[in-house]
Amino acid sequence: MLNERVPETEDGLQGAYIATVYDEMQRHIRDSGWLSEKVELLLDCEVRAGSALEIGPGPGYFGLEWLKAVADPGARLTALDISPDMLEMARSNAAAYGLTERSEYVLGDCQRMPFPDNHFDVLFTHSSLHEWVDPVAVLRETHRVLKPGGRFCIIDLRRDLSKEAIAFMRGNINVNMRKGFANSVKAAYTSAELRRLLEATPLAGAKVEDIELGLFLTGVKAAPVQSIN
Repeated sequence: MLNERVPETEDGLQGAYIATVYDEMQRHIRDSGWLSEKVELLLDCEVRAGSALEIGPGPGYFGLEWLKAVADPGARLTALDISPDMLEMARSNAAAYGLTERSEYVLGDCQRMPFPDNHFDVLFTHSSLHEWVDPVAVLRETHRVLKPGGRFCIIDLRRDLSKEAIAFMRGNINVNMRKGFANSVKAAYTSAELRRLLEATPLAGAKVEDIELGLFLTGVKAAPVQSIN
């Protein structure tokens, strides 16, 4: 029987030490090729160009790997995070990638995004959904800041992972982050739970599927219906 969800945090991953350890873990994940697999999910959904918003970039590797992979030289990344230390780490990593001019890192709360309506061509996030205090608010904000026809992609853990999958992932992260990883799994949603959350948002009906080691939500913001006089 699946345990009830246990929320992980109300203020994100804060502090310079956590940012440093998380950076080390994410760099290992990148160097092992696992981030590339998740970037391929974006590319398969035609997230290949335009202005992109990333929610919860942490040290920034996922968005930077996407920006590096897309062929459009005009593609630009804006990343929103609640942690100043994570943003500082992400800016440093963007410089190491040579992508400072094409990326911007903004401090803010994804429940109340500091961006105008209909602003971004695409929105994506990796491993942040389970940390959102009010996921319905974030999903509504996702709809608001996307342009009509804009694509959104949300990748995260899921709570109903097998014991074998959890053991595999736990064995491939920094020992100092293992407790945090366990808490993240406990805070994650199942696909069915995510579909129920979507019902209270304009994104209801978006595609939700289980993937290896997690779940994947994707869809397109519908264009407004034109009235016929």
